[in-house]
Amino acid sequence: MGGGLRRTPGLARSPVARFWSRAALPALAILAGALGSGLARATGTEPASLPTVDLLYQDRPPYYVPQPGRQPPTGLVVAPLRRALERTGLPHRWVLTPAVRQLLMVESGEHLVCGVGWFRNPAREARGQFSAPVYRGQHLAMIARRDAPLREGMSLREALDSPARLLVKQGYSYGAELDALIAERPGRATQGSGEVGQLLRMLQASHADWMPAAPEEVQAQLQRDDSREKTLHLLHFSDPPVIVPRHLYCNKAVPAAWLERLGAALR
Repeated sequence: MGGGLRRTPGLARSPVARFWSRAALPALAILAGALGSGLARATGTEPASLPTVDLLYQDRPPYYVPQPGRQPPTGLVVAPLRRALERTGLPHRWVLTPAVRQLLMVESGEHLVCGVGWFRNPAREARGQFSAPVYRGQHLAMIARRDAPLREGMSLREALDSPARLLVKQGYSYGAELDALIAERPGRATQGSGEVGQLLRMLQASHADWMPAAPEEVQAQLQRDDSREKTLHLLHFSDPPVIVPRHLYCNKAVPAAWLERLGAALR
């Protein structure tokens, strides 16, 4: 009746059994310790042994949406990353940081940091390192002034060669293809250093006519401020869809084991 193990009466009363039981305990402890340390050396990339990495994110709906208090952010880019982090148990902290500051922190190499949701290009690969893709969004489009000489279904080249004034974010990459097309036309683009909301205000104030953007971001920004729809609208290119994945852009101090473990969870 009842569960558990029962003692064998003969062994419990035997002095010899009691001696070997006492003698075996230290040996078993030593053996368990040796096995444990051997396993620790063999797996040396367990999350507990890896350092904490600061994950830098922006206030940029719908990709990154800060939450009150100490709660982690939400958003299209953040959601798959949070799921992967939960699966791996990798140590990390979320830090709200403007985009320009993120670049400085990543490329200085002085901190264990990763900017969340950056596009990959050769210049950045030379200064930092990238994770596996975190998010693949909709194909590239543009947000434009309604009175600009632009139309639905233009090609990228047609838009860039039109009289319409292009606005780009300073230090930002729009993917290798569009970056190369912009570089072919030096001096044709106005650069803005603010966040997306500030760049849209530049368009509204007629400092420029259009800027490249993803449809999900344009729609979120227009919904965030109804007044923008009076001046701005979303236009699509006729080119084959350009979908550029977003990654973590990390400085070179972040251990490869941290990124490899994250990459396996993201795939």
